[in-house]
Amino acid sequence: MMHAMFEAGFGWVAARLAHRHWRWWLAGLCLLLAATFQFPKVNHVYAQLFTHTEVLDEKLNRISEQIAAPFAHHADRSATHLAKMTFRLAAPLLARVLHLSLAQLLALQVLVGFAVFYRVAGLLEASLRDRVAAGLLTLGLSFVYFGYQYVYDVGGYFDGLGYAALLFALSARRWGVIFGLCLWGAFVDERVLAASTLLVFWYGVRQHDWQVPGLVRLLFTRPATAVYAAWVAYAALRLALAWHYQLDSPGGLVGISALSHSAWQELLVLGLVTGFSGYWLPVGLAGALLLFQRRYGVLALLLGSFAPIFVGAFAVTDITRSLAFGMPMVFICLDLLGRYTTLAERRYLAVVVLVVAFLIPPYYTIGYIQYAGPVWMVGLRAVLLPYYE
Repeated sequence: MMHAMFEAGFGWVAARLAHRHWRWWLAGLCLLLAATFQFPKVNHVYAQLFTHTEVLDEKLNRISEQIAAPFAHHADRSATHLAKMTFRLAAPLLARVLHLSLAQLLALQVLVGFAVFYRVAGLLEASLRDRVAAGLLTLGLSFVYFGYQYVYDVGGYFDGLGYAALLFALSARRWGVIFGLCLWGAFVDERVLAASTLLVFWYGVRQHDWQVPGLVRLLFTRPATAVYAAWVAYAALRLALAWHYQLDSPGGLVGISALSHSAWQELLVLGLVTGFSGYWLPVGLAGALLLFQRRYGVLALLLGSFAPIFVGAFAVTDITRSLAFGMPMVFICLDLLGRYTTLAERRYLAVVVLVVAFLIPPYYTIGYIQYAGPVWMVGLRAVLLPYYE
């Protein structure tokens, strides 16, 4: 009976995805679900950006300053988030070039989210060779920080732009496109560089069909050299900007001090779980599969490529949003599972991942615990406001 019920459900989903424009409406549905279940604090932002009845959030205020003067020096304390924004110039420069207001820049990130969901659906369909599993797994990202950040971020982090750079680089083939995406993404957030080692691994296994012909051949494919070139270019540009404009590079709360803070505030496990949410399952299954196949070399390289962003996530206090930069790990693992699983197994896996992602509450860590509540929670709080003391 249960099997028949699931098969009927899969058939219904397949019918909904049979249209040639299925990725368009699926991407729109993902954004709608993300905004419904992780409703952004639009009242706060509206008051800041349009009515000016509240003091502008310090991050939004800094981005406004960077749009007006991208390379101006700011005297910030090293342990603050503002200090880390010195070289995160991609979003402000984009707004400056396109003559976008801060509100328009936030709206642009939503449009980027639409493009990301659209591309994820196509990427997963190619890896899993099944539109149903791809659709369900794409939908599940609406409940994960990686996906809902596109509509929830109204505070000026713009992590979604960095996530998008990694995702589009994952599916890119041209050297110049990969180089440009990695370099631009690095100026969105330095964690793009830490996660780009996953791109190097992906280009190697994609070119050699998940075989390891040799370490040099695997790690030095032509697309991988674009990633390496982006590292060098970023380092050179950052040093040049720091020297020419006298910009500081403060370390802040990073390393053992950040790990200690997270441990004492009991953020480690929550940050780990919410980084990938239900999408830890395909990562674990891919690792188990490689162990079962005794492909220890491939497993070691996969884990090694994931190590920089994984370790780096625990070297800062915003663990959830840092781990989300490692989402290419999930897509790589799903590509491997797509080669060694049956159609039914892929579909059941997609259902489990979707359900788990939906059931895990959308908490996230940014040095403390935050909750991205659904739209009805906002309504309930508004109704109960007169009774709040």
